[in-house]
Amino acid sequence: MAGKSGLQPLLTNLNRQGAKALAALRQEIAKREEELEMLKIAEARWKDVVGEQTPVRNSAASPQMRAGRKRRRLDWNGVLAGLSASFKARDVQQKTDKPMEQVYAGLSRWVKDKKVKKNLDGTYQKTAAVSTAQQKKG
Repeated sequence: MAGKSGLQPLLTNLNRQGAKALAALRQEIAKREEELEMLKIAEARWKDVVGEQTPVRNSAASPQMRAGRKRRRLDWNGVLAGLSASFKARDVQQKTDKPMEQVYAGLSRWVKDKKVKKNLDGTYQKTAAVSTAQQKKG
């Protein structure tokens, strides 16, 4: 079994080889970063030639943050099923937690599909076809 004195030259040699490998890696990184900068400059020139706008990146909202805010698609038929026979646009907004623009778009789809009809007082009434379909489900 080798003693501590025999191990010391091996560790020194290993340390020296590791330092050389690290220095070579740092040189390669510097070389590639310089090459990347040159490519970015060339890209900017070509964008000027073809008239393409450089996209503005918002550092406050990274792609990971935007992806985290994604919601599942809302089931508007489920929303309609959960409403009473007569309701207001505000009731739909409270149930969906969507902006009123999206609520009115959903309401107009329901009116177009004859699932609801709009009353003169601004309320909406489910049609008989929707009510009977809900009774069959329940």
